[in-house]
Amino acid sequence: MLKASVIIPSYDRQIIVMDTLGHLNNQTETKFEVIVVDQTVKKSKNLALFQFKNSSIRYKYIRIEEIGLPNARNVGVNYASTNLIIFIDDDCIPHKALVESYCNIFKTQESNIWCIGGRVIEKDSKIFKQSNKIVGGSITWYGKTLKNFDSSKSGYSQWVPGGNFAVKKDRFNQVGGFDTNYLGNAILEDSDFSFMISRFGGKLMYNPRAVIEHLRIPSGGTRKESASKGMLYRAHNTIYFLRKHQMYSRIPPSIFYLLGIVAKDLFFRKHGLTSIIWMILGLIKGFKTRKI
Repeated sequence: MLKASVIIPSYDRQIIVMDTLGHLNNQTETKFEVIVVDQTVKKSKNLALFQFKNSSIRYKYIRIEEIGLPNARNVGVNYASTNLIIFIDDDCIPHKALVESYCNIFKTQESNIWCIGGRVIEKDSKIFKQSNKIVGGSITWYGKTLKNFDSSKSGYSQWVPGGNFAVKKDRFNQVGGFDTNYLGNAILEDSDFSFMISRFGGKLMYNPRAVIEHLRIPSGGTRKESASKGMLYRAHNTIYFLRKHQMYSRIPPSIFYLLGIVAKDLFFRKHGLTSIIWMILGLIKGFKTRKI
């Protein structure tokens, strides 16, 4: 009997995904399935025909037309045949005990813990360890995510990282899955999902026993369009998130925070004027998008 379903959304990273699948072949727990949700325009024969050396690990390759991280995750859950869902990024090295750790953690957690976020290691980067004052993730007063998902301590978390977390399928469906209104690289889509769990009465924990190493490949992944539109997505998703979760007092300072990012673009990258246009368009769209 299968114990877990590992879901990997991907876009235009066939070679990288093959490496990730190879690491999953060496898991200490072998009774699980892997579901790759591929949004690449052209079907990958290598991914479609992939087989694990360990025959007890099942494999499903799903190709979809619509590009977007929230939708890809939702589709993956629809194809999952177990109640324990594990999400990981396509550009990561899952440690050997990843699946076993999540299985064991959920066995011992209280029933009010609906979601577990795991450890994310990034060599030569502090993006997942921005502050030693917190464990897991939180949201600042101006709408920015703050995280420490590379801590050796466990604890309650306000949100969990989309690239390494686990949730029961029935709880996932109860909160409605991922909100597909989040655009582009889907900034804040994991925070939104986490806040929905809290709204339904569940709690989230960070546990460092479930580990991946994130490679941060600069291209492909789940990117909907070019990186030049990054400010459009960031502005839209920030305003939409704050509106949806009724954090209206944080909207004005969040706009000043976004302006600060634009100012850095203008000074260091010399495309700040373009960023201003995208930011304005993103703000307008963020205020107009109907909340799910």
